[in-house]
Amino acid sequence: MKTRDLTLIALSIALLIICSQLAFNIGPVPLTLQTLAVLLIAFNLKPVQALIATSLYTFMGLVGLPVFANWSGGVQTILSPTFGFILSFIVASYVASSLVHRYAKRTWQHYFVAATIATILIYAIGMIYFAGIMNFYKGANMPFSQIIALTMLPFIPGDIIKAMLAVIVSQRLPQR
Repeated sequence: MKTRDLTLIALSIALLIICSQLAFNIGPVPLTLQTLAVLLIAFNLKPVQALIATSLYTFMGLVGLPVFANWSGGVQTILSPTFGFILSFIVASYVASSLVHRYAKRTWQHYFVAATIATILIYAIGMIYFAGIMNFYKGANMPFSQIIALTMLPFIPGDIIKAMLAVIVSQRLPQR
């Protein structure tokens, strides 16, 4: 890897850490700007770079650095119901980056499709993990409708706005 690639990865991790701390607790899943950062990483880094950036962010949090939302971190976060969302960032960033970087000339439609697929992956992985921790580890016996109400429905409007912002920013960045 070149110095430029390493610098972009480091800056992306810093962006993700900052966006993780802009958190508002509205229930068991905090509202953050993490998904905005994940989309920006996916759109502006090559797939392997996006994978490395989000994986290193996750690793940093697991070894105890307070990089996750609300300055949390440590191996115990694996048992947090929201840890699945953090894991989903790795998959979503790689997939979205792969989709966008297929095209030499990227249109807003390419970005929008990639953002939609990334968001669906984040919700799916996050909700499945949330359900597993809540129902099997904590024994909460939550119905799937309640899980959707807690982990997805309140976030849809904000995630649409974040996706649009990521598309706008990413389309303008290469021109600069």
